[in-house]
Amino acid sequence: MKRWILNAGLAAAMMTAPTAMGAGAARADEISEDVRCLVIFMQMSNAQVPAAQTGGLIGSFYYMGKLDARSRDLDLEKLILTEVANMSENSFKADAARCGSDMTKRGQAAADLGKALQQHAAQMEKLGEPAKLAPAKPAEKPADKPADKPADKPADKPQ
Repeated sequence: MKRWILNAGLAAAMMTAPTAMGAGAARADEISEDVRCLVIFMQMSNAQVPAAQTGGLIGSFYYMGKLDARSRDLDLEKLILTEVANMSENSFKADAARCGSDMTKRGQAAADLGKALQQHAAQMEKLGEPAKLAPAKPAEKPADKPADKPADKPADKPQ
């Protein structure tokens, strides 16, 4: 019986191994693509045109955030140097188009979200409900009875 369970476990592990290895390769490809985008936007942030500089900074922070979200332990310097060494003029152009398209989609999604939230706030105002954009201030303690006053603490019991 033990041998059957061991064999079944081994068979299950062998069936899932290609999937796990494939997921690791897919993750590595995603990291590589994001590093390439980071390189492109970092390069853009050095442009002479202020709008390009701003776009480069925004894109750099976006892709650095994506990479940080995947793992704080990534050696970005090593990854960047590796990707730069593998980039050609053609791959740089293809990556720039891909990364630019991704940022355009994210920008549109952010604009759509902003619009939806504005509509929600307008609807709430029509219904007479105040728009809650920030958390309420914490309730203030009464000035005549501070919370740390000894009277608020239970009396010590004699021993």
